[in-house]
Amino acid sequence: MKKLVILLVAAGMLLSGCARETQYEVANYQGQLAEGETKSDFNTELFYRNDKKTSGADPFILDNTEVDGYYYQYVTEGSLFCYRSANLMDWEPVGNTLDNLEFAEDGSQTEFRKVTNDQMWAPEVVYDPDTATYYMFFSASPSEDKTVEAGKNGVEEGHPYQIMFVAASKYPDKEFQLVNFKDAESCGKENLHTYSETKYPHYYAKYLAFDPEEYRTFSDTIGGSRAEGYGGYTGGIDPHPYIDENGEKYLFWVDSRGSDRLVGVKMINWLKPDWSTATVLTYHTYYTVDDWKTEQAGGSVQKVSYELANVSINEGPQVVKHNGKYYMTFSVNSYEDSSYQVAQAVSDNVLGPYRKLTEDEGGIVISGGTSGSQEISGTGHHTMLTVGDKLYIIYHRHDDFVAAGSARNAAIDEVKWVTIKDKDGKDLDVMYTNGPTCTVQPKIEAYSEYKNIAEEAKVSGSDDAAYLNDGLLSIYKYASPVFAEYIKETSITEKTTFTFDFESARKVRAVMIYNSKLENTCFKNISRIELVCEENGEEVTRFIKDLEFSSEYYKANDLDGSIYYITPGAATYAEFDELNVKSIRITVEVPEGQESVGISEVRILGQ
Repeated sequence: MKKLVILLVAAGMLLSGCARETQYEVANYQGQLAEGETKSDFNTELFYRNDKKTSGADPFILDNTEVDGYYYQYVTEGSLFCYRSANLMDWEPVGNTLDNLEFAEDGSQTEFRKVTNDQMWAPEVVYDPDTATYYMFFSASPSEDKTVEAGKNGVEEGHPYQIMFVAASKYPDKEFQLVNFKDAESCGKENLHTYSETKYPHYYAKYLAFDPEEYRTFSDTIGGSRAEGYGGYTGGIDPHPYIDENGEKYLFWVDSRGSDRLVGVKMINWLKPDWSTATVLTYHTYYTVDDWKTEQAGGSVQKVSYELANVSINEGPQVVKHNGKYYMTFSVNSYEDSSYQVAQAVSDNVLGPYRKLTEDEGGIVISGGTSGSQEISGTGHHTMLTVGDKLYIIYHRHDDFVAAGSARNAAIDEVKWVTIKDKDGKDLDVMYTNGPTCTVQPKIEAYSEYKNIAEEAKVSGSDDAAYLNDGLLSIYKYASPVFAEYIKETSITEKTTFTFDFESARKVRAVMIYNSKLENTCFKNISRIELVCEENGEEVTRFIKDLEFSSEYYKANDLDGSIYYITPGAATYAEFDELNVKSIRITVEVPEGQESVGISEVRILGQ
């Protein structure tokens, strides 16, 4: 980071009524865009920004910090590549987790390479302390077995497309080997698969995560299996292992890709499902499985509006438990364009029945398209991860907003819980993401010396000042108007001073003021910030004036200076040497020719 730009310190004496108040201009650094640069510098001790830090799609994060102090990120990147991080913000490459580049001595493909050398997708890893083993679930398209002819041994023509495998290792980042379910030493005697090798003679059958005969029976039972077209095998992608708080194990995945449904099953252990519990959880464009059944029977049902953009898919499931309810998040629409986004469904039980939330209920968890972003698109396949007492979403997005396509990288933003009225008028907590962002944000609190203490202050200055420290960033320009009522900005029509009072003096290092999500209500500068400090038993006010909103985060008309685009989730901020602050006063003016100003949020980084 460049050296801080230090403002000249000025001192003066001002009278306020009968009281004498000492005021000093405080030396500070403001995150402004330097000439010739496209992104501003920032202090990595206080902030982070979602720059491209890893390459690959479908990021899954394993929290292995209690074992070795690291998080591991697994991505779809040729060979199921792995990165690691100690803080979720700075990542270093580890390498391939599966040695699928291996050839035999004569140069031919090894069996292992033939199984895993094509279209390897969406790895997720879970650690089992009972076996001291890491299990990696993923899907892949094996190389075609030329020895199996159409109709031979009753096997249909064609090889499987995206079927699921599982590999095991004693390490989180290396030496994963496919589990052989015909070898008791590899899988355990109790987990052996008993399928007919005459019916399933392919070299890869023994490595499948599920017994192919048992899995096909389940998929055929629920209808819509595409196994006939794939050598008699049932396809599946995006496996998600989940451990409930009682220690019970579950696996969720996309069944028979193309049938557009998510399914789940309770696992006896990580290598053996209890098929009696297997069930369908969602169907594409239907709010519930019962809705799908109703339409199948000739009835009429309401469809899910945000799933109608293009490709028919529910994929990348994740499960989170909150206040006694289970929330399943999943991706919808095509990963190749901006409509790819994460939605949520809710249930009282881990295996459902789940109900997808409507747009009015905040059904969309994160979306570059709904935010109106011109920098971020394709915010989809993701991990939900709790760090300390906060929930985060790690999701992929396109490398290039304009080109979109399959080149993607991972980003991270905080998820908040918002209590809304559901479709029946009952209180319901739903997920809301303070993102997607590509702007400077506070560091993840678990790995920062400072945290946002604004929520602990008493705020005043207007009737709706409480929205300044409710913890919610106003991001989504095109959200449902009904849901938008839960995520409000503080609005002013004239010059206003907001005061944040703390019960006792707090150590403060930075102040962030988040702009409106709308171009016609945004501010271009904050006229004054006053920090009322306790210093050597006296009260001293230190001030910052004319804090500009960086030109990095908006586009303006060259003729009249009017703003026609503003980056969602952007803030102006000032950082300074630690001060012992009792209260903060922030003065905002309405620009000439503008009717009002909206302020999304204020964050105060301190202790």
